[in-house]
Amino acid sequence: MPHHLVPAFRQLFRPALPGVAALGLLSALSGCGPDQNASMSFAPACPITHVPGEAADYYLYNGKSTSFPDLVARASIVKLQGDCQPGGPKDLKTRLVLRMTVERGAAAGSTVTLPWFIAVLHGDRIVNKHVFKHVVTFPPNISTFSEETRLVTVDLPIPPRNVDSDYRFEVGFQLTKEQLQYNQDHLRRPSWQSY
Repeated sequence: MPHHLVPAFRQLFRPALPGVAALGLLSALSGCGPDQNASMSFAPACPITHVPGEAADYYLYNGKSTSFPDLVARASIVKLQGDCQPGGPKDLKTRLVLRMTVERGAAAGSTVTLPWFIAVLHGDRIVNKHVFKHVVTFPPNISTFSEETRLVTVDLPIPPRNVDSDYRFEVGFQLTKEQLQYNQDHLRRPSWQSY
């Protein structure tokens, strides 16, 4: 991804307005200019987005043990949706929605909060990271169900171009050291899909 992100990093992460639907996030953003003879303009290239396998699952236990009766909830990232569009000549807007499956554990209450993050990397360096909290209310009589996070917008101060850049996103659940170790010990092949 092009250029540097250091000056005026502004507010990189902004939740979308309530009620904004994440419909058509995967639809093409191409279109023609006002002149019919003008060449097609293409949607800018989005940053490469990656979900590390060890951050794709979230196990929450009640603190007594890591056995089935003490499981509060288990969640897995299954899909990332998003798109990119120009926010101006030097601003690239990326919109992201995370889809996950959530399983109610034997020790669950009525709700659970699932923390997840987006980290922006420039080269090999993390230049910004934001942790979001997705509150899940368990539906009655359903043990496993799907959830979508709210739409999040990430502004990158780079020219919107249809070329690769030096920026990329890492997305996953925000884990404690114990949760990370648990995932590493029980690592399964992630089932998430990128956009």
